[in-house]
Amino acid sequence: MRSPPRFIDSKGSGTVLSLALVAIISALLFVMINLTNRIIDQARLDALAENAAIAGADSLRGLAAGAPCDVARELVLSGSARIISCSTNSTDLLIQLERNGLNAKARAGEASFEEK
Repeated sequence: MRSPPRFIDSKGSGTVLSLALVAIISALLFVMINLTNRIIDQARLDALAENAAIAGADSLRGLAAGAPCDVARELVLSGSARIISCSTNSTDLLIQLERNGLNAKARAGEASFEEK
């Protein structure tokens, strides 16, 4: 009696496929975590820029002591970011920050209401 033909090379192929699947899932998870961290860092930098712009605009309006860009700079340095530019025009403060390759811009000042 003849034994049925066997595939000699198929032993352990499930293990190799499982390891490949685990490697692919791990790589995708790594990419997703890094992307999520980058998005969170950008949101934090945006919030820091907005807070610094508001603090500087308060100084510009006379609600806080100090020069507007100096007040904003103090807040930015506490958030370990770097000011790329800070400028004022009449009632607005414009600020641009950089941290870890990310950029954020913010503007704050008096609200302008147009009457019709």
